[in-house]
Amino acid sequence: MSWVHKSIKDSKRIRDHYKMHEIDIYIKDALPEHINANLVFSSISKMLPAHLLRGIDIIYVGHFEVFKEKQVNAVYQDGAIYVTNDQDTEEDMIDDLVHESAHSVEENFKNFIYEDNLLKREFLGKRRKLHALLDAYGYKPSSKLRSEIHYNKEIDMYLYKDVGYETLWNMIGSLFLTPYSATSLREYFAIGFEEYFMKGNNSLKKDCPLLHSKLIGLEYLEDK
Repeated sequence: MSWVHKSIKDSKRIRDHYKMHEIDIYIKDALPEHINANLVFSSISKMLPAHLLRGIDIIYVGHFEVFKEKQVNAVYQDGAIYVTNDQDTEEDMIDDLVHESAHSVEENFKNFIYEDNLLKREFLGKRRKLHALLDAYGYKPSSKLRSEIHYNKEIDMYLYKDVGYETLWNMIGSLFLTPYSATSLREYFAIGFEEYFMKGNNSLKKDCPLLHSKLIGLEYLEDK
């Protein structure tokens, strides 16, 4: 990413350097004083099995213009995670990093996660039920909601603005863990990954059994 290299070059210095397993972590812009970086990284190293972090080469912490452009707090690309230094709590930062780690895992273990199409079927089954609910309440959902698994801005904006997350929270029930997890198959997996490793959420096993099964498989993949 050219923007990160330029941003680091323009910065007077890297403020701090950490290591998590084999991953180099550079603090480009200082974290707030109340954020304990050691606690954040040690928590993640205990939370996530080492084999699931192998797709991450480096983590940069700081301010990057891409966050404003995409309206996000973190991104994963080409083996690197970029996460904002503007954090409210350690838990928020852990959540950002675990979520982006999920996208790395998705790339590294793509065949294991998706090749049998079971997760795709579970996701689309939930989407079809959501489509029927939205239609019944007069929200006029697009037919794309029933069949599109990849990120689609039209679907994203429809769920976020036309329906609204507050309304969706009351509708999704046992269908989706969060309104955003209905956005795409990738986010369905990533938010499930967060729930499994951060919270051990019991509802995940009950409401998303195939996703839960895939996550168990990933956790113990090294033992097979």
